[in-house]
Amino acid sequence: MKLIILFVLFGLLQAKEIRVGFTAAISKEDFYTVHRFLDYLSKKTGLDLKPVFAKSYDEMDFFLNTGHVHIAYICGAPFVDGSKRFGYNLLVAPLSEEGPVYYSYVVVRKEKRYSSIFELKNKPYAFSDPKSNSGSLVPSYILAKKGYKPSDFFKPLIYTYSHSESIMAVYKGFVEGASVDSLVYHHMEKVQPNITKELKVIQKFGPFPTTPFVYSRYVDKETVEKLRTAMLNMNRDEEGRAILEKMGIKGFTRLNLSFYKPIKDMIAYLNSNAGR
Repeated sequence: MKLIILFVLFGLLQAKEIRVGFTAAISKEDFYTVHRFLDYLSKKTGLDLKPVFAKSYDEMDFFLNTGHVHIAYICGAPFVDGSKRFGYNLLVAPLSEEGPVYYSYVVVRKEKRYSSIFELKNKPYAFSDPKSNSGSLVPSYILAKKGYKPSDFFKPLIYTYSHSESIMAVYKGFVEGASVDSLVYHHMEKVQPNITKELKVIQKFGPFPTTPFVYSRYVDKETVEKLRTAMLNMNRDEEGRAILEKMGIKGFTRLNLSFYKPIKDMIAYLNSNAGR
């Protein structure tokens, strides 16, 4: 019996700590779900998974590039950039009802008569993170195609560093509109319907490749395969499905970097027209 106890204790001490990065701006319910998600994966893989919360995608890049974070749930645009600059690799991507895709929504209060992002010229407007695909890159690209720069088009343009905060900024009347992640918006419809019932989506752009989980160059192949297998199989057991539902997704899938070409092309277009 003593030998068994010692063996178990040794195994626990040897469990590899893997730090998983998320953005810091989450609700209390999301915080609880993150811990449930990581506890589930820890049980399935035998790895010691710990959450790390970053204030921005720039900070997450720093964490991943220095080894402070090993795995991270980031946006498609930082992944495209980071795969080239820092060697990020795709672990898995979440699935919505339509597959591994999502949209950029333009949200306003329901009593407003706006019907297009272009009608919000000279109005206060919210982007999320400067590196966000749905919350910055997409609307910047849409405006650039018409010859506009967001910082000149909106008066003022603010960054909330959170899709949820952008939605709340519209709800409270701090801004007239915001560009937000469709998955976040629909998740808020479920958990805070009192907020979204006062809002409306006037325009949607996409679909775009969804926000992936990525891993850094510091993560070994065995760890990657353990986590990938556990995440791909989450929708096959009751506990996993319950957690996925709380996360607002259907499951996970594997994708290639080439799937993110639409985002890569938008980044290239904006970079080539930056001086105009």
